[in-house]
Amino acid sequence: MLASRHWMLVICITMLNIALTYPAFAKSAILEQLKFDTNPAPDVAPVKITATLYLPQSDKSVAAMVIINSSGGVLDQIEGHYARSISQNGIAALVVDSFRPRKVLNTNENQELVNSWVMENDAFAALAELKKDKRIDPTRIGIMGVSKGGLVAQNSAMMVRRELRRTGSLAFALHVPIVPDCVGQFRNAATTGRPIFYMVAELDDLTPAKPCVEYADRMKAAGNSRVSIKIYPGQHHAWELSGPVIHMKKSENYSACAAMIEDNGDRTMKANNKSIGGWNVGKWMKQNCITRGAHVGGGTEKQKKQATDDLIAFLKQNGF
Repeated sequence: MLASRHWMLVICITMLNIALTYPAFAKSAILEQLKFDTNPAPDVAPVKITATLYLPQSDKSVAAMVIINSSGGVLDQIEGHYARSISQNGIAALVVDSFRPRKVLNTNENQELVNSWVMENDAFAALAELKKDKRIDPTRIGIMGVSKGGLVAQNSAMMVRRELRRTGSLAFALHVPIVPDCVGQFRNAATTGRPIFYMVAELDDLTPAKPCVEYADRMKAAGNSRVSIKIYPGQHHAWELSGPVIHMKKSENYSACAAMIEDNGDRTMKANNKSIGGWNVGKWMKQNCITRGAHVGGGTEKQKKQATDDLIAFLKQNGF
């Protein structure tokens, strides 16, 4: 749920800096462009997904992380940063672009342009693709993402999603949702039981931290003891974007749409206990609870390094 316009100049400068230092980075990872079909689940139109694989040089098969893009699309300061950091630690990273194959630049002002369900099926298609690659250890493939990508990383752990996706027992080895939307929670909080590490921001007014704490507790109560969460003090949404805090006035904001999601997709709204049919949820929320505006960025290099170090530590602790 990030806006790209305000950061276009910053991103261009960042990409230039990376290009100037790229020869050193090239020694630690090989970049490959992949293309594969999305998972053919209900309400998912056929499309070829594009993705960039950061592959560390290794004589053995390596672990891998699927990185799902945020609402701002694939940004070098976010997805690129995490992919480089992960690959420099001997773990492959596959950055999935769910937007450009669908001719969408970003979904900041309209999240329905590419919904999280579609992106979730892209993620499982990426998982299946990596499992076929002999350079990747098929038992050590995780998923992560920031904001909308974090929502996908979160939802991909939920057991209630399996039957609808038609992906059988296919599962990620671990999940890292970074500032995901936790206000809409599945009533059935059972997960695959794999480790989940929530990374959330204390001052986030787009995807607040408190609902994620509550969701993590519900997942633990449902049987997954390997759910952990860290709240980064003084941080806003998208701390990866260094510089001043930006007020994105037009960004869709779902933080007032707290609800329980039933097994059939209907939502029971927390504010009034009203039940909304799954087919009508988007329209109802736009009329009744979605607002506009959020604060993003404001991160520092020190904070970014701390969060990245925490991510790498979590991966290493879990055998990646």
